[in-house]
Amino acid sequence: MPDPTHSQQTGVLEHRGYQIRLSLIGAEWMAFVALPKQRPTLMLAPDREAVIAMAHEWIEVQVRSAGEST
Repeated sequence: MPDPTHSQQTGVLEHRGYQIRLSLIGAEWMAFVALPKQRPTLMLAPDREAVIAMAHEWIEVQVRSAGEST
């Protein structure tokens, strides 16, 4: 039987136009981070909060880089 708390913790978040898809794989959390219709970047961390923080940091770097190149 599926764990109901598992489905509440996984899912999709958005940050600055990027989509963060979260999934619990074994004992680690995985995040796929991308703008719509782009190839995602994969991140792994031991807990949900850590992988979300990593995703937010990565997104901020991407946003700054895009701003510098325009």
